Amino acid sequence: MGGWAGAESVLDTAGIPADAPGVVRGSDGHGALEQITRLLGRHRVWERFPVGI
Repeated sequence: MGGWAGAESVLDTAGIPADAPGVVRGSDGHGALEQITRLLGRHRVWERFPVGI
C-alpha cells in the first residue's frame, strides 16, 4: 500500500501507521512507485500477520 501528496492524510485518518509493514509513503509518485515495486518482489509482507494465526 502506498501513498504520496495528499494520500498521507488518508492513511493517517484510516489509522495506518507510517512504519506498518508493507506501507510506503513517498514525497512523489515516482519515489513511492519504486518502493512499491521492491515490495512486489517479496509477494507478501508476512510481518503484517502475527505469529500463531
